[in-house]
Amino acid sequence: IFVGPEGSGQLALALAYAQFLLCEDQQAEDACGQCNACKKVQKLIHPDLHFSYPTIGTGAISTQFIKEWRSLLLEEGPYIKLQDWLNKLGAENQKGNINKNECLDIVKKFSFTKVEGRFKILILWLPEFLDKEGNRLLKLIEEPEPNTVFILVSERSEKILNTILSRCQ
Repeated sequence: IFVGPEGSGQLALALAYAQFLLCEDQQAEDACGQCNACKKVQKLIHPDLHFSYPTIGTGAISTQFIKEWRSLLLEEGPYIKLQDWLNKLGAENQKGNINKNECLDIVKKFSFTKVEGRFKILILWLPEFLDKEGNRLLKLIEEPEPNTVFILVSERSEKILNTILSRCQ
């Protein structure tokens, strides 16, 4: 879990760590930045790198908004704010949420094997938006398949479900 105030770089760090793990030619202290895997991570299209983030709408899941997510990150960089994201979605007065359907989708995605990389990675941006349905992820987070990495990126760890937070130690 990476925790820090809004815009402090925890998402940038999560992306860099994911790129390092997926890099096909890791250097002593960093990813090479040039291999096929690094280029795919930089474009946010590596098939073994998954994202979860707050969405709007009843039953909505992150994959429904992946084009908007990629667009915002590639245009604005990884120092985005929640309000930037909600504006991109046209949320107006709606609040973001990570709901039951999203949790079920994560469990489903991580029941499949990795495609290209040595690792299968989920970057969960703002896990404080998980409602009680987030408990569906407990077993997956606590006992992941080998070479499975969950990176939680939070701005307010005190708002994360205690059951989730306790598994991040």
